[in-house]
Order: sequence, then structure tokens, then C-alpha cells
Amino acid sequence: MKFTELISNITGRVEAEKDSGKRKIAHHVFGGSTTMIGVCITIIALFKTSNTGKSTSADEILGVNTFIFITAAMLSYLSLRKNDDAKLEWWADVLFFIGMSLMLVVGFIIVFTDL
Repeated sequence: MKFTELISNITGRVEAEKDSGKRKIAHHVFGGSTTMIGVCITIIALFKTSNTGKSTSADEILGVNTFIFITAAMLSYLSLRKNDDAKLEWWADVLFFIGMSLMLVVGFIIVFTDL
């Protein structure tokens, strides 16, 4: 298959998905959120077990972030169960984006704090 045919095929699929109105990202948000719940809990546990004596706001942010990811996972699951409810899927996607943005903030806190 030529490169131009491949690009045309991908572009056609994307346009078809736009036309159908169904993005079907809830299953991706569900999988990603459940993984990020585990990541947040693991990092919190590492903060608690390390005896550095330093105090940062990273573990508190991760606690809130865990709740955000749990909520996103629940909303995406409900969206899947209710035959692709667009509002629930949108809220799950927004919460997932907020959670990932907070993970970026936590990453900067960890990198630029002397632990």
C-alpha cells in the first residue's frame, strides 16, 4: 500500500467518525483512568515510605487526583453502559484531562523540589 493511499484511508476513517457523531472514547478514558489511579496510589505510597522529612504538596495533589481519576472512570463506565451517553463521556474526558494536567504539575513539583 502506498503512503498516499494509507493517508487517504486514515483521513477517510476520521471523517466518517466525525460524520457519525460518535467518538467512542469512553473505553479509552476508562482504561487510562484505572491505570492512573494505580499510578497515583503508588506515588503516594512512595512518598509516605520515603523518610526524607521533606514536605511537599505533591501527595495532597495526588490524593485529589486519585479522586478525579476515580470519578472519570465511573463516568466513562456509565457512558459505556448507557449506550454511549455523550454527556457522561464528555465529563469523563474533561476530568481525565484535568487529572493528567495535575499529574504534570506533580511531576514538576517532584523534579524541582529537593527530596
